[in-house]
Amino acid sequence: MSLLIESERKLKGLYEETLRETDEEKLKLFISETCKQNSKRVELMQKARIERVVEMTLEPITDLELTDLITRITNIVESRNASSVQKTMRMEKAISELYVKVAPKIMGISSDTGDLILALSHESNDRQKILEQYVKFE
Repeated sequence: MSLLIESERKLKGLYEETLRETDEEKLKLFISETCKQNSKRVELMQKARIERVVEMTLEPITDLELTDLITRITNIVESRNASSVQKTMRMEKAISELYVKVAPKIMGISSDTGDLILALSHESNDRQKILEQYVKFE
């Protein structure tokens, strides 16, 4: 869960960067609302981690093979060749893929937490689609 929470924090940082850099009012409104939602997402995951003790059981889960996704997330955050909107869009896609990959394993430990992670994955996918509109116009 720590990995998922840290990914959400990185995503929020990208949204904040995009907010500072954009002049597009509709995008600013979307980002402001999304930053609030990201804080809630982190709270929900922290609550799930504490209440369901997923942290202790998630770490030893085998066969997740997250190295490529984690590397991709790190590269997105550190990229200097993309605009903040592009980076944020790519990060939403990577997080959605991360959650889809992790959710089934978590489901076996805590169905509530697995459902939460799947819902967040769908939300990230929806956000990515919204951000795509703004990337095309850059």
